[in-house]
Amino acid sequence: MLPFVLKIADRPVERLQRINAENQSIDVNVQLEFYSREFEPADMASSSRRQRFSQLILQEATENAYATFVRFLGDSAEPQNFLPFEHLAQYPCRRYALILSASRSHELFEICQIQPDASHSTLNYRGYEIAIKPRRYVLDTAAYLVAPDKYTLFIRQVREDNTIRVYRSDFINLTRNSPSPFKLDTRDIMENVQLELARETEQALPLEQLLMFPPANEEAGLPRVVNCPECNGRVRRLGREGYFCLECDWDNLPPLKRL
Repeated sequence: MLPFVLKIADRPVERLQRINAENQSIDVNVQLEFYSREFEPADMASSSRRQRFSQLILQEATENAYATFVRFLGDSAEPQNFLPFEHLAQYPCRRYALILSASRSHELFEICQIQPDASHSTLNYRGYEIAIKPRRYVLDTAAYLVAPDKYTLFIRQVREDNTIRVYRSDFINLTRNSPSPFKLDTRDIMENVQLELARETEQALPLEQLLMFPPANEEAGLPRVVNCPECNGRVRRLGREGYFCLECDWDNLPPLKRL
């Protein structure tokens, strides 16, 4: 699923049925030159070859549109911490797309123990469904959170001799029921997701373990362990200062006393 709506236009200017705040129809200009592709007469020799060529054009248009969308978010998204609940709470939208680099997506998959099967990988975070969208041309330090149907892009194909020219519109905001996109720091995402998982683990501990290592409110100044000091693997928090590694035998828990 794309994090935006992609539509095919037949005319240089598309008139939308939706109306704006002034109760007028919206005209969308689909005349920005996007890219072009040359073709051989053999590509149009039969209906099956024409269909394959049309599918190729659509795939290229989708990939180029995705790259353009990421650049658009880089210019327009508002920097925020993960997650900006005070902004999200103002809208009924509960499903978002999180666009980040392939390497950071893989890291997030590992933290959440999600299979990197990535087209439908979803993180459930405090009542929000966040679809993780890996993209190879996103910087490792940045990520973008956007409602999947917030923006619509129109594309139009024009045949000129042996060339297909593709034109596009701007990204059009057609919904008021979702917030503007946010730009996030990937380190902030990883730390908050790890802390949230640790909090859920503490709440799910058996009563006997809670009695041995009772959780307490985090105090300022206490060191926080993010990765295992021995194998650099994932750690889980237990109590106020205790941590244990999920990938090796390391922990800093106090030894049990023999009675």
